[in-house]
This record gives sequence, structure tokens and C-alpha cells, in this order.
Amino acid sequence: METIKGKFRSFFSGSEMSYKEVFALLIPVIIDQFFLVSFNFINTAMISSSGTAAVSAVNMVGSLNTFLVQIFASMGLGGTVLISQAYGQKNAAKIRDNAKGAITAAFLVASFLTVTVLVFRHAILSLLFGSAEADVFQNAGVYLTGILISYPMQAIVEGTNGSLRGVGRTRSSLKLSLMMNSFYIAFNILLVNILNMGVLGLVISLNISRFLAMIFALITISLHGDVFHLQLKELIKVKLTQVAHVIKVSFPFAAESMFFNGGKIIVQTMVVSLGTNVIATNAIGTSWVQMSEIIPAAMQTALVPIVGQCIGRKNFSDAKKFTKTFVLSGCVAFLVVDLLMLPLFPLGMKLFNPPAEIIPEIFKLVLIAVVMHCLVWSISFILPSALRASGDSIFTTATSLSTMWIVRIGLGYLLGLYFGLGLPGIFFAMTFEWGVRGVVFLLRFKSGKWQTKEVL
Repeated sequence: METIKGKFRSFFSGSEMSYKEVFALLIPVIIDQFFLVSFNFINTAMISSSGTAAVSAVNMVGSLNTFLVQIFASMGLGGTVLISQAYGQKNAAKIRDNAKGAITAAFLVASFLTVTVLVFRHAILSLLFGSAEADVFQNAGVYLTGILISYPMQAIVEGTNGSLRGVGRTRSSLKLSLMMNSFYIAFNILLVNILNMGVLGLVISLNISRFLAMIFALITISLHGDVFHLQLKELIKVKLTQVAHVIKVSFPFAAESMFFNGGKIIVQTMVVSLGTNVIATNAIGTSWVQMSEIIPAAMQTALVPIVGQCIGRKNFSDAKKFTKTFVLSGCVAFLVVDLLMLPLFPLGMKLFNPPAEIIPEIFKLVLIAVVMHCLVWSISFILPSALRASGDSIFTTATSLSTMWIVRIGLGYLLGLYFGLGLPGIFFAMTFEWGVRGVVFLLRFKSGKWQTKEVL
């Protein structure tokens, strides 16, 4: 037993970072990811009581929401890269400036998106989802307006979380996310399930929870004065040089998110053209599949500050070891969790209460994901976190964009629409794209070119 423990500890330890430090970063992120995905799972299950039109509307706008959120969330990710490297160098001034820049940049970008998309929201919905049924389209308009209003508040939370993860304060990041999601679920139960307010209840809950989280985020960042040295009044004083530096580093992340999620929206328009029941099938299937991605997705997030700190110390040996450790662990996590979840599928469907005729179609999506998760998800999503943390974000962006548009969209159209395989064909194209870009990232990692990049 001691030998097994010793090997386990060695597997998750480096020359300058012990397994205790790694798990101090990783475990709070896993819990955070669990509540985030569970929140989406429960959210879809709750709104299912309002009918397939409501589920379809939330799922449709969900793709657009992901596209927009990831733009300002990229500012937090860029901040994590900068702050983790500065933290590895023990450079207090750069930690402070980059934390302030990350929070301010996220807020400014989110505010710009809110105003711009609010003005053109009807035209955007008509362009993307004009073929949807009338009641679906109406619900989509309400949901989109509500989530847009929440963006500036959510941006401050994203910037704060990115800063906290950069210095390894993931427990505080976890508390922030738990508080936000707990309020959201509580108000959802009240407004959606008890008062039957449907999509309107969702957006009211969303904005209340985001407002409370924003206040807590600002308090949290000031309480960590020992590492950030930031007072609330300093966040109000915008320094364009700090913001510009964060945006410069974050731009490849933002560009990748924009085009990557833009491609996903195009895929969503393919799904919309197949009818309301197919949209609901996609929504429920995706929610179920994301449950098994909790641990690997947490590894994807936690690897950024871990590798970033290694790069800051110029310890490339540790950076490579932790990357290999996390990729292999992600594969094992998928194998275990997916196999445990398969027998629970019938019970899970009772939570969503979908029409009986779409349950077999949902199960097809789950089976496709189970096979591809273990094979390629880790090299497609966990591995590039190490590349980005080193500053090799331009390569990861170019790769993700190329495979998205050529494989996911091109192959998705051929299989799903041209050859008539429908949603399973589109879903298979998505998972096949994971494998293609994963192989490219693996070759890049082995080449060692990512070790030559500089961002500080």
C-alpha cells in the first residue's frame, strides 16, 4: 500500500512542486467544475418542465451565450497566464498590475458586448435561428436579453477567478463560484419550478446571482491583499497600459473562442433546421455528456497556472511532466466515470422527462461521446492548456480554428445534412474533430517549440 501511495505522490509531484500543492490547486477546481456542470444539468432539467420549446430556446441561445461569454472570459484566462508566470518569478508588481488589468479588461469587453448585442439582438436571432418555431423564438429573445444584462457583472467574477487561479488561491475561486451557483439554483427553484415563470424566471435568477457574485468577487480580491496588493478604489482607476497588455496576451484566446464557438453556432443552426425535438435531444444529450467531463475539464483549467508557474521558474522539465500526468489522468477519469454513468442513463432521463421517442436518440449521442472521450478528449483539451500557459497561444488558436471549420462544420454538414444522418452524424463530426486537433497538439508538444515563447 505504501508503495502505491509513493508512486501516486511521485506521479503528481515535480522537482519544485509537490503533489500537495498540485492537489491544493486541482481539487477546488474539480469541485468548482462539478457545481458549474451540475448547474447546467439542473438548469436544463428544471426548464424541461416548461416544455420542449423552452428547452430548445435555452439551448439555442446557450450556444450564442457561450460564444459571447468566452470572449470576456478569455481576459481572465490571459490574466491567469500572466499572473501565474509572475507568481513563479515572485514579481509582486506584475502580479498586482496584471490582476487589475485582467478584471478591468474583462469588464470593459463585456460591457461593449452587452450594448452592441442588445441593440442588434432581434436581427442576430433572426439570422441564426429564424427557422425556429414561433414560441421557441420568443423564449429565445427573452433569454438572450436577460443574459446580456448579466455580462458586466459576470465579467468581474471571471477576471477575479482568473487572478485567484494564477496565484493558486483556487479555494477562494471555488467559494465564489459556489456562492453564485447556489443562489442561482435556489432562485431557479423558486421562480421556475414553484412560481412557473419559465424562461423569465431563469433570467431573473441569473441576474440576481451574478450581482451578488460580483460584490463578493470585489470583496474577495481586496481580502487577498497579501498577494495582489489591490484596494477596491484602485480598480476604478483604469490604466490603459495594464488593460492593453492583458488584452494583447488574451487576444489569441479570445479569437480562438470567437471562431471556435462561432463554428459551434453554425453547427447549432444545422440542429435547429432539424426541428424542436432534435434541439431538445441535443440539449439533453449535451448536458448528460458534460457530467463525465467534470474532472478532465478541471484538469484543463488547473494545468494553466501549474504550467505557468513552472514556466515562470524556467522549469520546463516539471512543465512537461505535469502535462503528461494530467493528460493520462484525464483518460483514466473518463474511462471510470463514463462506465459508471452508463447504467444511470434511464434514471437521468427521468429528471429531464423528455418525450419517449427522443430517448434512443439521446442515448446514441452518449455512446458516441463515451468512445471518443477516453480516446482523444484529453489531448484535444488538456494538452493545449500547457501550450497556452507557456505563451504558445497563437499556434493553439490557429489549430483550433482550422479543425473547427474544416472538420466539425464541413464533416458535420456532410454527415448530418447531406447524407441524412441527422444529429448523430453532426455529433460524431464534433468528436472526430477532437481527435484531429488533439493529434496536432500532441505533435507540437513533442517538438518542444512551445518552450521558446515569452509573454511577460
